[in-house]
Amino acid sequence: MKILLRLAPVFILFFTFCSAEQPVHEIKVMSFNVRFDNPADGINAWEHRIPLVEKYMNNEMPDIVGMQENLYHQNEDLLRIMPGYAYIGTGRDDGERGGEFSPVFYRTQIFDLMEHGQFWLSETPDIPGSIGWEAVLPRVVGWAKLKHLESEREMFVFNTHFSHVSDLAREKSMLFMSDQILKIAGNYPVIVTGDFNITKGSALYHQMIEHLKENNGLRNVEYYSQQPVENADDTFNAFRDDTEARVIDYIFTDKHFEVKSYGVDKVKEGEIFISDHWPIKAVLQLK
Repeated sequence: MKILLRLAPVFILFFTFCSAEQPVHEIKVMSFNVRFDNPADGINAWEHRIPLVEKYMNNEMPDIVGMQENLYHQNEDLLRIMPGYAYIGTGRDDGERGGEFSPVFYRTQIFDLMEHGQFWLSETPDIPGSIGWEAVLPRVVGWAKLKHLESEREMFVFNTHFSHVSDLAREKSMLFMSDQILKIAGNYPVIVTGDFNITKGSALYHQMIEHLKENNGLRNVEYYSQQPVENADDTFNAFRDDTEARVIDYIFTDKHFEVKSYGVDKVKEGEIFISDHWPIKAVLQLK
């Protein structure tokens, strides 16, 4: 009896510890093709869209944003209108400031940058400006190893923009990126964002879904959302209201995350679209 009495406080502490709520670490992730600064876009040219982008991004405050098509000066504009963010990535033409970027933006209050890099989707992935397979332009994958400050967990984020002209280029890009993710990220948690230019429901889409699942344990977050999915019928609008519904932008995650929510934000003010793509977003919870 004396032994049981002495052990009682230990059992109480044990069960109290086990029953205590564990901290919940949620991460807001977005993929957003911002559209390169093209004066021919008229009312939807970048200079006219900046106020709308500023309003939207400062309202949403995503923790991680994989962007596509940014030119260098657009990145500088985004840093100005999105205080508290930094980004990784270089221009696809020369590995410096030339051409479009596929940058990863992140909130510096939420993450520390541990490592970062970029590879070209080609048979010479370390050569800036190299063009792969049947693509007509350089395509890249930018990646960042980030430390989540609150949980002290480290994770990798990969962001890309596949070719717009060739199924072969898209297929080869997907297979190569998948292998590179394994080499770079290993067993760390992984998030992948991008404009894949692969239409949801197509044969190549199903191939991508199966391959990323089998090779990397990655899954399209749309299918795993714990809350009802919003506006997921299209992600590309071409600056028009009557564009045929088409989904080509995706967010993928692995077993290290639960998907709390997923949705597509159709942001427009008057005749001005936020971009020719809608931003897509997910709330993830670290397991």
